[in-house]
Amino acid sequence: MEKIRILIAEDHKLIRETWTFILNNDGRFTVVASCSDSAEAVRLAGEEKPDIILMDINMMPLNGFEATVKFAAVSPDSRVIGLSFYSEILFVKKMLAAGAKGYVTKNSGREEMYEAILAVHSGQLYVCEEIRSKGFDMNVQADNDIDYSYVESLTNKEIQISQCIRQGLRSKDIADKLNISIKTVEVHRHNILRKLHVKNSVSLVNLLNSKNGYVRYSI
Repeated sequence: MEKIRILIAEDHKLIRETWTFILNNDGRFTVVASCSDSAEAVRLAGEEKPDIILMDINMMPLNGFEATVKFAAVSPDSRVIGLSFYSEILFVKKMLAAGAKGYVTKNSGREEMYEAILAVHSGQLYVCEEIRSKGFDMNVQADNDIDYSYVESLTNKEIQISQCIRQGLRSKDIADKLNISIKTVEVHRHNILRKLHVKNSVSLVNLLNSKNGYVRYSI
């Protein structure tokens, strides 16, 4: 059986080198390239045509969402798995909207990474247990006709604040939790409502709940 060829794009050297070592020591996989720069990752994807790309979502100069879109142009047969410390469901949906086929948090262990790579390589959608435990419905999300465009325009900070609003936190609570000013929170709240075309926080929560398949509620 041919080994699954993997590209690792990760700006933390220790994480990148650890996953390279672990995967290369399993007979099913080979890491054909790794890098700490997302533009370099796009170039390497075009050259190496890997089967799987492990893509950190917080990178420069392109974030993981932007790089994932570009992968489709330079290596359309490569399948992307997002990597992140973020476990909010909206980050997962934003990666899927960009074209990724999987999402694994950096809290995931070796066996789960193996499972993710094998599943995505075989054509399945894979999301790690940490995300599924928060209510991510794999059966619903596997439907390729689902529209994730509503989240594509949100920044990482806006996604975090959206999740806080959904949890019922007020602006002061959000500011304390994210270590930002209340004024900054209010600016982000305004931008979130504008981008998602909703009038208030109640409508925002209902939108997020409906997209996650939950029962709607108000705050």
